[in-house]
Amino acid sequence: MPRPRLIRETMIHSESKIARVSAAVRAGRAAAVAMLAASLLFHSPPPALAKVPPSLKGPVATVGDRHVEAIDIVQAGKALAGRAGREMTPASWRRYLLNRCIDRELLGMEAARRGFAADPAVRNRVANREFLVLRRELEAKVLRPGIMPSPTEFAEIKESGLFRFIDLYYILVRDDASGARRRLCERIGRQVRAGASWDSLARIYSGHPPSASAGGHFGPTMVRDLDPAAHAAVVAGSAGDIFGPYSGPYGHELYKIGAFIPIDDDSLMRFLVDERTRQIWFRENKYLLDKYHFTPDAHAARLALRALGSETPDSLLASLGPDGTRPKRGVRAALGILARADSDSVTIADIFREAPPATNHRGVARIRNEEALANFSARALLPRLLVRDARERGLDKEPSIARTLRLIRDEEATRAMVARARPPDPDAAALRAYVEEHAERYRWPAARRATIIMFPNADSAHAALRAWNGVGLPADTTLSRLGFHRMKRPGVSLPQAGWMDSHLLYENGADPLSRSVRGLDVGQFAPVTRLPQGWAVVCVTDREEARAMNEEEAAPRALRDWREEAENRWVTTLLERLRAKTAAKIIPARLEAVRLLDAEAKRGAGS
Repeated sequence: MPRPRLIRETMIHSESKIARVSAAVRAGRAAAVAMLAASLLFHSPPPALAKVPPSLKGPVATVGDRHVEAIDIVQAGKALAGRAGREMTPASWRRYLLNRCIDRELLGMEAARRGFAADPAVRNRVANREFLVLRRELEAKVLRPGIMPSPTEFAEIKESGLFRFIDLYYILVRDDASGARRRLCERIGRQVRAGASWDSLARIYSGHPPSASAGGHFGPTMVRDLDPAAHAAVVAGSAGDIFGPYSGPYGHELYKIGAFIPIDDDSLMRFLVDERTRQIWFRENKYLLDKYHFTPDAHAARLALRALGSETPDSLLASLGPDGTRPKRGVRAALGILARADSDSVTIADIFREAPPATNHRGVARIRNEEALANFSARALLPRLLVRDARERGLDKEPSIARTLRLIRDEEATRAMVARARPPDPDAAALRAYVEEHAERYRWPAARRATIIMFPNADSAHAALRAWNGVGLPADTTLSRLGFHRMKRPGVSLPQAGWMDSHLLYENGADPLSRSVRGLDVGQFAPVTRLPQGWAVVCVTDREEARAMNEEEAAPRALRDWREEAENRWVTTLLERLRAKTAAKIIPARLEAVRLLDAEAKRGAGS
């Protein structure tokens, strides 16, 4: 077995000196012997190799059985950007962020120890947030990459002929389930094949008003949108051919091909991609229901519809057991499992929680029939099926997603722990005293009330500003004739293009509209402002001076601030105890290697 290099070199060095001592002894040179022996005995070994710096991969800090990674610090920097003092150097900023991450882990560990992670309300909130995360990942990594047809798939689509456009002539003979008018449609078909006027017969018999008024001309449509029974014949047909009748839910149909409309490969590809993009979740939901064998229970559905038609949602939910079902009691129908999907199931409670239906004037749920109830059951079940499918695909095992899901669980458990520990809310008198003590917080800044008129493009907005500037804002009746309408819920949100509204814009507001009206007097217009909703023309109509909030305005803000301060005090005390109990082990080299480029560039300071 080869010896390590350092040991081997040391031994060779020593062996050569021993050989020289032996030679000196044999030569009888005592002084030389003494000198060489001393040099051997007191020889210093070669200097030790420099310590290898720790790898930059791995945790920056360890807290109990948890780790703080570089990504945690980077994300904390993004979340807390602007909150810390600008005087911090990059090194102190990194350490500040690391300490916040360590505190988060300590609180998460404590919340788990106290059992808040298992609380049903917490688990429900966690499940809702996990669904949103996994839904986003499923769309980005599975569904959207599959939108673009592969070359083989595209060739098969073209070869099928179902995506060819035709100029369609159409006659619909309306009928009910009895099919009594099919013979009439067959007779019309024989007449047009024998040369009778399609135009005249369509105007007389067709029950499709738009095409009937046009002499039976429907217009461009795809072959695949016709009755499935007609697909093969139409694909093999030619201009002038007549097909049918085909019976469907609305009656009996006759088709006539006016012409085949060519479509190039690029247009067909764009059509397929656009259609699949619009239907991405419709297709995925159908896939999930089929994959997990979604099956409604017809008997349970009939009993549930009877209960839904006579009982309000509150009374229904109050009568259910912990599993969401109830036995028959007197005139009240039994309620059980409405639908199943492999090992999962849906009850009335699931529907009211996940997909609550609207209620009518009597306060009972508006679910008309078994088909509608099955749709509500599917909507209630789909979030769980999607999460299950995403986990089976391994999306939750990807490091970034696993980290996000873990932080969601910790955050919700910590929030529940802090909310439970918060003292009771103050009464009205104590809240008034709190407002008086912090009066500077509860003041409205100076503001300008302005009318905002939203245009769909910049040219029309600039033209209106040129016409109105110096003249004044037109009356509502004039604006209405120009196509602008007042918002039905004023002041709630900014208007869309073609609408107008009145908003209060505060002097210290940082949004584009508030900045645009600073320094303006009543009756003056701001420059045209580009917003996501369109191009805004803004006219100042009134000014309001800064004032103190009244009791009604200040109460909800003061209560929120009081709760936040109470929670902060409790969390600070808890963290002091947790830090002393569980010390974090930090690797300075890895912390120094974390780069917060945006934050460091803003500070412009070196560490």
